[in-house]
Amino acid sequence: MTESQLLPAVLTNTSTLKLILNEEFDALKAQDLSAFEALQSRKADVLALLTDEEVIAQLGNYSDHSSTPDSQSAGWNQVITILEDCKELHLRNQILIDRKLESIRGALLTLQSSDRFNDVEIYDRLGKIKGRRRSNQLSHA
Repeated sequence: MTESQLLPAVLTNTSTLKLILNEEFDALKAQDLSAFEALQSRKADVLALLTDEEVIAQLGNYSDHSSTPDSQSAGWNQVITILEDCKELHLRNQILIDRKLESIRGALLTLQSSDRFNDVEIYDRLGKIKGRRRSNQLSHA
């Protein structure tokens, strides 16, 4: 594939990747796991096209923003800009996934741990149970 044919294909693929990452974020926010999983195969296909050796070689040639401006370098600089946006979108999605996983882990930990105030009955000097009264006081706070 010539450089003149490669650039439009790469521009299309990078724009598609950006759209997929935005859709991925929407699916994560809506907690739509089936939509999120469906996007993963599309994203993998686009990433496979973008990580082709020929594409990487061309990106390497035009990654220096100080080169002389012509139509080809402007196009490749646009590709690089879109890829930088994609990187930010990917990081945003990763942060959302990490936060959701953290909240799920916290909920699981809460469900798995026992309430010490309800399990252990503590008696005071008069022989009355202190544990229940104390847990009631905590719930009113």
